[in-house]
Amino acid sequence: GIDYEDLFFFDLQGFPFGKWNMADDDDISEGELEEEEKEAEQPGIDYEEVDEATGFKKPEWKIWKAYEEAVLLKPEDEREEEEEWAENYATENNLDRNRITTVIKLGIYAGERDEFNQRTGEGKAIYASGDLYEGQYWEGKKNGQGQYIHKSQGMSEVDKLLSELAKLRPENQPTEDFVKQAAKAIAVGPDIVRAALEYGFYPCYNGAYINNLKHGKGVMKNKDGSVYKGDWKDNKRHGEGIYFYLNGDIYSGQWEDGLKHGSACYTFADNKGSYIGTWDKGVFKEGQWIMSDGNYYEGRFDSKNRPCDPMAVLKFPCCGLVQQGEYKKGKWCPTDQLIRLEDYQRAQEEQAAAEQAMREQLAMQEMQQQSQQQ
Repeated sequence: GIDYEDLFFFDLQGFPFGKWNMADDDDISEGELEEEEKEAEQPGIDYEEVDEATGFKKPEWKIWKAYEEAVLLKPEDEREEEEEWAENYATENNLDRNRITTVIKLGIYAGERDEFNQRTGEGKAIYASGDLYEGQYWEGKKNGQGQYIHKSQGMSEVDKLLSELAKLRPENQPTEDFVKQAAKAIAVGPDIVRAALEYGFYPCYNGAYINNLKHGKGVMKNKDGSVYKGDWKDNKRHGEGIYFYLNGDIYSGQWEDGLKHGSACYTFADNKGSYIGTWDKGVFKEGQWIMSDGNYYEGRFDSKNRPCDPMAVLKFPCCGLVQQGEYKKGKWCPTDQLIRLEDYQRAQEEQAAAEQAMREQLAMQEMQQQSQQQ
């Protein structure tokens, strides 16, 4: 039940990095902390030495890579127990056992800190799960722009296939040619391939954070390989955004609390039509169902996105005709004859004008009644 990422931030707000010391700050002086840390270090090991290639402290980086290889990257039934591994590794390499525990429980960090030793500014971290983050921090939390890679979730089946195809890609092959070829080969939308080439083959988020939460503009490459680009609020899709489904379908429009909500367009892959209209909490409620031949249904829909309006119309733009009716058991059942589209539109405009006149008349009567009462 411990969130080690939160524990890491808590640890940095008063305790010396890499030490398991649960005393209050007021009980130990700064000099005593420094002396205690020095006593734990083994002679001949510079724990502050930085690895130039990665930016992490060299001893911590070495510990992490050994732990990753021996534990994280192995199947669960083949993994060595963490505590046993840590004890053996400390003995074999003459390292401080507490530092090894800190690394495998909290991960490692390289970057800027504030006067209270909190992560503040640009930095990068590898968490105990193996997940990666590189970007901006403020007072120990992800704040600003950054990229978080969910390596612990592994690659989706789609990303595994794409990574193998990428290895076989000729060096001089144009990107769009590879996108079309790969999308056809594994039957996914081209935007899925583009996202994998741009953001990598693991689930990830690239965008804005506020206090560890996705908030603002950002791109999320999901665990299944699908992609969302748009607005976020408190870790949920919220505002304007585009969702690219694996099969090539695209939803473009408004979101609220992680659900489709508001005006939007849902386009089916391979030119199989689209929905244009209004969504309510993830359900398409009212609008147009544009079919692949250009004809379209206009009306309301049920909770399963099926036409359900007894006063709906079916429009045929190619021949300028329209017909009222409804769908029953998946079939169009007319309730009126075909009429010219321009006649239908004229009738709709006249009806709208009559309704507006009625509303104005009722408003005038209400004003007169209020005036008489005064």
